[in-house]
Amino acid sequence: MPVLEKQHLVLFFYAVTIAALVLSPFLLSVGMFALAVLSLIRFRVGARVFWVAIDVEAIRRMLRIFQYPPFAAVALLFFIVLLSFWQVEDYGYWLGRLRIKVPFLALPLVFLGHPRLEERQWQGLLYFLLFLLLATAIGVGLNYWINYEEIQQMLKQGQPMPTPRNHIRYSLMLALGVVSGGYLYSTGYYWRYVQERYFILGATLFLFLFIHLLSVRSGILALYVALFLLSVRYILVSRRYGLGMGILIALIAMPVAAYQYVPSFRAKVDYMRWGLIKFQEGEGASYADTGRIVSLKVGWELAKQHPLFGVGAGNLQQEVEKVFERSYPQLPEPLVPHNQFLFVLAGTGI
Repeated sequence: MPVLEKQHLVLFFYAVTIAALVLSPFLLSVGMFALAVLSLIRFRVGARVFWVAIDVEAIRRMLRIFQYPPFAAVALLFFIVLLSFWQVEDYGYWLGRLRIKVPFLALPLVFLGHPRLEERQWQGLLYFLLFLLLATAIGVGLNYWINYEEIQQMLKQGQPMPTPRNHIRYSLMLALGVVSGGYLYSTGYYWRYVQERYFILGATLFLFLFIHLLSVRSGILALYVALFLLSVRYILVSRRYGLGMGILIALIAMPVAAYQYVPSFRAKVDYMRWGLIKFQEGEGASYADTGRIVSLKVGWELAKQHPLFGVGAGNLQQEVEKVFERSYPQLPEPLVPHNQFLFVLAGTGI
């Protein structure tokens, strides 16, 4: 009987967590709790062996988190909010923001408590993500095809296409899946059979096309930014300037082609353009994009007024409400900045 050790369960619950990010909030909680427990213990379980102990070395790594800059950088997002306590006027909102930032502290600690993955192990996790996204994308696409008229009308009204979970998070996972698939193909990865490389290439191209069909701006923007940066890196490293420029031109041409030939993409773009026109005419109160645009303007205004320390992470909501009430009373709901950089800049400064 094989011996079960810490790294085996860690790998399993990594896969569970990846699946949960696409499919299930409950499963995500289960996976994260299991990974947290596994970061603190080590064990060997088999037919003739059974022992469990506190993983002292893992805990030591956690306590030395600032010796691991990538992990410490993520954890700083928690401490930025924590250390803004001296500005707080609305403690309820501040505690809520602090609770949301707890994973930025917990996850680096949890990962430091786990064994380092071998290359084929984390490549296997990316392969699993690619397969999972392909399966769900086929389901979403079939649902769109079956209910074409209804979903197309939803898109024209600014509503998202139905997805397994939140459409923004799902689109971001698709962007990650495309980049992951490209990486796996470029490195020659396959699980058992070399022919799987054709599957990886096909799945990656399918997801690249599908993200345009889904037409969620966050995922499309994340994908194109990633592809642009990877293309620039390829040009600089390989010095194949002609091919690199061809790739960049293709990246520019692809959204144009999608607008011409993908109805869902065209409906989404047309809705966004209409919302912008109405915003410029001062008649966009009922359009979701208007609130998002104004939230960015308000965030920038607050950041300029309080450049060093911001308005305070716990005060951002009430300060935003004041600006909305003063300058944009026609909008029904004051929104905090719909951009993470502006959110942090307005809340805690530079």
